[in-house]
Amino acid sequence: MPLVFFHGPYEAGVFTGETYPQEPGIYAYEPIEGVGHEEMQAARRLCADPRCHYDADGIRTSFTVHSSPRYGRIELTDFERSPVPAS
Repeated sequence: MPLVFFHGPYEAGVFTGETYPQEPGIYAYEPIEGVGHEEMQAARRLCADPRCHYDADGIRTSFTVHSSPRYGRIELTDFERSPVPAS
C-alpha cells in the first residue's frame, strides 16, 4: 500500500514497497514533484542529512535521508517513533 512521506510540512515522496520503512536500509519510492522533494534533495546535496517523516496508525516515524543511490531508491537511517502530534 503506498504511503506519502514528508520533508517538513511538504510531501516529498511515496513509498512503494510491500512494507513501510522501519529500519535502516534502501527503499523504493516515487518522488512527488514540488517543494518537499526539491528541498530534501537540495539539503542532501549540501550534506545536511534531511529529516523526513510519515504518519501511520497514530505513530509518526521520522528518519534521516542518507542518500539516493539511484532514481526510485532512497537510503534511510536514524529512525525515531512517537505519537502523531495533535494539531
